[in-house]
Amino acid sequence: MATFVVQRDLPGITPEALQSAGIRAKSCCAELTTEGQQVRWIRSFFLPETAQTHCYFEAGDKAAVEEANNRARIPFTRIVEVVEMTPDAV
Repeated sequence: MATFVVQRDLPGITPEALQSAGIRAKSCCAELTTEGQQVRWIRSFFLPETAQTHCYFEAGDKAAVEEANNRARIPFTRIVEVVEMTPDAV
């Protein structure tokens, strides 16, 4: 499976709305996986200064990540495949 980052611009979002979006993302990923399209929300980072989030998903393809976010009704700017780098790996 590949890893993808979902970039979002969310000006004015509240902590409660962020939590609600996370609950919906988790639920929609589970729903898609039950339907045979594996997708898993890994984690998200919120950047308060710019009102952006970077949400990381693991999935078989970009389309599964897009479908999960559309079902969860969470707007996004773009979805891009990423390559993970860690201090231990370099």
